[in-house]
Amino acid sequence: MLKNFPPNIHPTTYNLIAVAIGIVLVDDLNANEQNSLGNWFMLLGQYLDTNAAQQQLIESRIENSNININSRKSKSGGGPYTTDNNKSNQNQRAEVDFLLDAIDRIYQELNSIKEQTKKN
Repeated sequence: MLKNFPPNIHPTTYNLIAVAIGIVLVDDLNANEQNSLGNWFMLLGQYLDTNAAQQQLIESRIENSNININSRKSKSGGGPYTTDNNKSNQNQRAEVDFLLDAIDRIYQELNSIKEQTKKN
């Protein structure tokens, strides 16, 4: 699969490209052809959206980050940002700090290597 598709461009530009393509297609198609093609594109979009939603659901369940603010637990005083163990999801600060520290050390090491290669 293409790694950089869709491209990383500004959302407004991305939408304007779709509008431009639509305007170009309208001129060459009659109403029945426009309707058929438009419905096909909507079906394509719905398929992509449904597939992505199901993937997000599965990933959130694996990560245990699926929050239901309409649940009985939430309505009876349990916060939406707590797990079944009533532990806050925000307790991962130590892990985040560890990762940030590791990134900083990697950055320093890369700079050191870069400086050594400049000398040689």
